[in-house]
Amino acid sequence: MKNLWMKITIIIMLFCLPLAVFAQRFNGGMLAGGVVSQVDGDNYGGYNKYGFLGGGFVSLKVSPHSSFMLEMEYIQKGARVNADSITNTGNTYLTRLHYLEIPLLYQYTFANRLQVEVGPAVDVLLGTHVEINGIEPPYITVPYRPVTLSGIAGFSCFITDHLKAGLRANYSLLSIRSAGYVYGQRKILFEAGQYNNVLSLALSWYFKPRDH
Repeated sequence: MKNLWMKITIIIMLFCLPLAVFAQRFNGGMLAGGVVSQVDGDNYGGYNKYGFLGGGFVSLKVSPHSSFMLEMEYIQKGARVNADSITNTGNTYLTRLHYLEIPLLYQYTFANRLQVEVGPAVDVLLGTHVEINGIEPPYITVPYRPVTLSGIAGFSCFITDHLKAGLRANYSLLSIRSAGYVYGQRKILFEAGQYNNVLSLALSWYFKPRDH
């Protein structure tokens, strides 16, 4: 886990350093927030897995209403099943997936402070942790894919000219485990497997005041 955090810190620092060079043309900033997630196709349901995200971004405004944003962030995804809250019985299950996520989003601003966004994101798997009834299995029968693709749609509001709050839906466009995983799998488009299903709420801080 220590090596994982070192990798995340180095990657985010390397991403954020060039912001000063492009400050005259681009606006940059940092973001952080919380996520709730589940894995569609694992035969469980509910946004019971809590996690967080954090990273940096650069934004390029191309018209009075339109802009593009490139982000690089660490995000936790996965799934959780808890024991019965009253009897404290039943099976427990936890999948924790650590990703380096790189979204490229188109953003449209309206009514001065409101914004909608949509776009793809590349997910690079940094690590996994699985527990069944509190015990980590000796191996994972079907491994998780090291790189996959997600789609993002969101809505946000500028609280100030520097601070923005945003809600996003984040869903896998490609399965996170191969079609060889049979138990509980889902089929979306032409591919069967498991899919990350994530909701996030985050705050973004722009280094420069946004252009009106």
